[in-house]
Amino acid sequence: MNFNPDDAQQYLEGVEYPASKEDLISTAEDNGAPETLVGMIGSLPRPEFSGPEEVMSELRAFPGSD
Repeated sequence: MNFNPDDAQQYLEGVEYPASKEDLISTAEDNGAPETLVGMIGSLPRPEFSGPEEVMSELRAFPGSD
């Protein structure tokens, strides 16, 4: 899975935090996110995120991210 986590921000516009992993997936899909990103979000260990910084931090640490 090669996806630059920094590109994720555009697909997560409109998320209201704190947000669950399901909220993130739903918003990403609504914003046309690639399957790779949706899969990465679904695989994150944390069930809830207090802000976009947490999401980006987790995605950057994800194996296979560029």
